[in-house]
Amino acid sequence: MDFLVVEDDPVSAQVAAGMLKALGYAVRIAEDGVQAIAACRRQAPDAVLMDVQMPVMDGLETTRQLRLLQGDGELPYFSIIVASAHYTPADRAACFAAGADGFVTKPLMMAKLGAEIYNVTRARLFPGGGGPAMQPLAE
Repeated sequence: MDFLVVEDDPVSAQVAAGMLKALGYAVRIAEDGVQAIAACRRQAPDAVLMDVQMPVMDGLETTRQLRLLQGDGELPYFSIIVASAHYTPADRAACFAAGADGFVTKPLMMAKLGAEIYNVTRARLFPGGGGPAMQPLAE
């Protein structure tokens, strides 16, 4: 699975990329929304991890633009998980209203990021909340 990390802070981008790689994903990085749209047009990712606050084009506008391109058939559908340092019900609602499939808070924590990826992926693969139950590891 190929992730596009959209993050304007180079350190945060490398941290997010490192976590995603540790979770087994291939990663590309874009520094802002304009670069993200161009990267998606060149090669659509399987999923995007989108920062909210960025110069040039913020994450919510980028998410809206990507969803418009998908709706027009210019891009295939892919999941968008928004990452934000601001967590209020209004912030979260704005992310989902823009078209996000998932939401994680910053600073990123690998367990929470992995769980959100699982939830978003399971929701896409098994609409209605079905799907395989997680099984405990054998001892």
